[in-house]
Amino acid sequence: SVAVLALTACTEPNNHTVKILAHRGNASTGSEFTTDENSLDALRRAQEGGFAGIEFDVHITADDQLVIHHDNKIAPGLTCQGSTFDEIRAHKLPFGHQIPTLREWLEQAKKTPEIKQLLEIKSHKAEGREAELIRKSLEIIRELDMVEQMYMLSFKTETVDEVLRQEPNMRVVLNSSSLHHSLTPAEVKERGYHAVSYNINVILNHPQWIDEFHANGTETFLWMVNTPYLYNLAKEFGFTWVTTDFYDEIIK
Repeated sequence: SVAVLALTACTEPNNHTVKILAHRGNASTGSEFTTDENSLDALRRAQEGGFAGIEFDVHITADDQLVIHHDNKIAPGLTCQGSTFDEIRAHKLPFGHQIPTLREWLEQAKKTPEIKQLLEIKSHKAEGREAELIRKSLEIIRELDMVEQMYMLSFKTETVDEVLRQEPNMRVVLNSSSLHHSLTPAEVKERGYHAVSYNINVILNHPQWIDEFHANGTETFLWMVNTPYLYNLAKEFGFTWVTTDFYDEIIK
């Protein structure tokens, strides 16, 4: 395609080793999900699989507990942000696991300090809830002495900025899938962000950004990478990381 040709033209190929990030832990075998994503089982499987990093999603409950689940909605009448911790804890995920707390996740993650942990701050409609989520998350991270092992990420610049306000030493990542509203390399550097996680569509429309990010010292995550084609493209053009649900599939 024209976009891929432009990417080739604007980027010096670099068939380096790209780091692999387990999206919501390692919940798949081959092309099938075989455990609950964002569960402690998925975390342990990712740790045993030797991933460079593991991504997970955090919400704050109605009674101010931190829980790990992707969507706000869990089941009919049950949500991460609108229900109590006890109500959420009573629910069983499809493969039979409980929804973990942030403390449980980090205590397990600390056993493999070489594996980075990427905490995604989920969007909350109620004012001030994301700032409170960040505050409570950082309390646990500091208590466990895990700042150096962590990244914190969000799709919202104001949320990423709030992380840096509360903890200037935290590595922060801006997520984006917007073709026309993603921050430029210069804007990312000016804001002090450590990394970006951009959808392939963003990069194909701004191929010159890859080299500019790296020249600025900004790490680059490509998501989602669930096919060998995208994985090889990421390696060829020098992305720092790829984010995948299906590790077995992309390395074929």
